[in-house]
Amino acid sequence: MKTPLLACLALVPTLALLPGCGTTVTREDVNTVRDLSGNWNDTDSRLTAEHFSPKIVAGGWVDEYKAAHSGKKPVIKVGRVVVRTNGDVINTEIFTNDLVRALVNSGKVKAVGNSNDADQIRAERAEQDKNASEATRKESFQETGADFLLTGSINVADDQEGKEKIKFYSVDLKLVDITTAEQVWFDNHKIKKMVER
Repeated sequence: MKTPLLACLALVPTLALLPGCGTTVTREDVNTVRDLSGNWNDTDSRLTAEHFSPKIVAGGWVDEYKAAHSGKKPVIKVGRVVVRTNGDVINTEIFTNDLVRALVNSGKVKAVGNSNDADQIRAERAEQDKNASEATRKESFQETGADFLLTGSINVADDQEGKEKIKFYSVDLKLVDITTAEQVWFDNHKIKKMVER
């Protein structure tokens, strides 16, 4: 009985010396451009948001709105960005959050939460109606209504021959006046990548 136990204990130091097949993790700056597959990634999201953000608030529609509404800043709600793809997985929330951040930080417009945010806020107010003191409870029907809705699409097209593949992304955004349904701003951004296997 003692012999197998001693043999096993003798192997422990030897096993510890063997090289492991562990995982190596290297942290990178978030602005580092790294394309592994050619698919939509964090860099595409960031660069696309950076392309659109200044253009949205630079349009003449902001000044026209302020002139017609006693200098009041327009309120934007970011709606859905639809992905039309043949298999790419694109997290549009990263992209739309970048857009909202840039719009608010521009100081030229205001932004209200998307539909998911609104649902959580309404649930919180309903909870406060039951449990919060009257002095601190937030009233319903006090939300700021959006003046404009920003929506869009990301269209993906691939072209492949042998080991070479072209990844093409066309991103369209438009801003629509909620009252009149008039489209007041529209822009497109394209990304094209060559992938060689």
